[in-house]
Amino acid sequence: KKRPVEDLLADFDHELERHHLSSEEFEYFSGRGADVLSAFFAARYDTFTPTQQVERSFGSETVTLGEARLTGALDLIDIDETTKTIVVTDYKTGKATKSWQGRTPYEKLKLHHYRQQLLFYKLLVENSRQFAGYTVTKGIIEFVEPASDGSFCRLELEYDKNELEEFSKLIGAVWARIQALH
Repeated sequence: KKRPVEDLLADFDHELERHHLSSEEFEYFSGRGADVLSAFFAARYDTFTPTQQVERSFGSETVTLGEARLTGALDLIDIDETTKTIVVTDYKTGKATKSWQGRTPYEKLKLHHYRQQLLFYKLLVENSRQFAGYTVTKGIIEFVEPASDGSFCRLELEYDKNELEEFSKLIGAVWARIQALH
């Protein structure tokens, strides 16, 4: 159910209180959060639907990819029961970007990590028990802070089979190193 934005901002402040911030830090982050979230909700609140699950944790499931055990928590999954498809969205704070092509070495690396995160989420969801038989068709990185022009940016990733296979091999290799304590 959609709730008034004021209630959502109160939830944000309640969560901030749990972090034992100084009064100055609390005031700063509360004000900044209210500004950012109010603008984001004004632009995107209508996109939330009852078929979505938020903060979906896979910690209690034993998800495996080969020998590797996978776990994680996803910000948002949008489930289409009719087509057995899912779209995964991860929200990001900080400077928004409008394309997968970074301008600086730092931005290129950050975007590469975002891309890997969406690849990981596809593998996590599709290999889980609850979503066996579903296909994650798209991953989205959505920035909650507006770009310099005031627009809200989102990067969509259509999954590439070859990229996914290479990433799966990387997960297997990293898992093997972890298990060997290297």
